[in-house]
Amino acid sequence: MANLNKEEIKNLKRKELYGSIALAFCGVVCAYFIICFTIAQVHDNYVLRLTTLIIAPVLLLLGAGLSAFLNVKFGGKLDRLIKSYVRDVLIENASLMRPERDSLTYTLSYDGCLAEIKVNNFKEKIIFDFSALGKLSAVRRAGITTAIIERLEATFCRLAERGAKYSSVTYCVIKNGGKAKTVSLIENGVPDKKAYKNYLKTK
Repeated sequence: MANLNKEEIKNLKRKELYGSIALAFCGVVCAYFIICFTIAQVHDNYVLRLTTLIIAPVLLLLGAGLSAFLNVKFGGKLDRLIKSYVRDVLIENASLMRPERDSLTYTLSYDGCLAEIKVNNFKEKIIFDFSALGKLSAVRRAGITTAIIERLEATFCRLAERGAKYSSVTYCVIKNGGKAKTVSLIENGVPDKKAYKNYLKTK
């Protein structure tokens, strides 16, 4: 059964936090530069002005570099884990995706740390358990939504390439209790251009 490794995610999130701290440090450095440089200008303090012009850029470069490194290395790995988990859950629940149907609508909604996909009017749901990530922030939830949508795009564009015929495949995301706009993946047997372009990037 597909699952997310809680300990591995905890470790990655901690390192991701270090990247956020480094980014916050850059903000402090910027504030330091503005305040000190302004004081130096007002009081015509050459030493303070020179010191600020030397130290601030160096600290800013170090902070930005560390933040970028940590976010790319560990934030990217966490995103890959989420995408891999989404793929595995959909593979395990392939029959619940109802690929044999001619017309399909996938409705994605959230219930706490669970993401749920309902297909057409079937009662059964495909459930993704993201409790290992802790409370889902708006940014994290958006990333999960994107990962699920990208997997749906890849799945149906691949099926269409292999000769599967669908009159319509669409999805929509329920946000804050209200249903969002329905987006087409396949219409009259033809993959949506944007969905197909995204699919090609994954090949």
